[in-house]
Amino acid sequence: MVSKATCEEKWFSTHNFSRVVTVSSITSFIALKNCSSELQNSRSETITEEELVGLMNKFVEDTKSGVHRKEGWPDTRALTYEVSKMGVTVLSRIHARKLSEQRRGDRIFLNACSPGWVRTDMGGPTAIKSPEEGAETPVYLALLPSDAKGPHGEFVTEKKVEQWGPYPQFPPWDPL
Repeated sequence: MVSKATCEEKWFSTHNFSRVVTVSSITSFIALKNCSSELQNSRSETITEEELVGLMNKFVEDTKSGVHRKEGWPDTRALTYEVSKMGVTVLSRIHARKLSEQRRGDRIFLNACSPGWVRTDMGGPTAIKSPEEGAETPVYLALLPSDAKGPHGEFVTEKKVEQWGPYPQFPPWDPL
């Protein structure tokens, strides 16, 4: 996982008042919502990196074996993308928790965010946001002032915190 390696390498050399932003997707909520209740419950606030890596590896193996539905994983049109973004979001929350424990008082904020449905090769020509508009939330988080109180360890879309869980209030632009 590139996000995992990057954060592990950089966060302890990060200066006070730094901002770390991981780009995820609102589809991570779709994946979570469509997982079995057992998998949804594994998203607890205490999940470890090792447990998350184990879950992601299980997803890969279950998908390769064709048993992902039976094992409680979602069966959606963008299956691997959604589950990978769910992993990125949870990993961001884990790293934020570690920062809070190990760098308390340093005012380093780490958040996951969704740029929205953006006109890119992936988003397609009918997406409603330009790349510049899609960059607004990540840039907003990266430029939080040094006296900001947060957000930290959150999922942010449209510059607003979205409570992590299987039942979000999807933004009006959400095509799903």
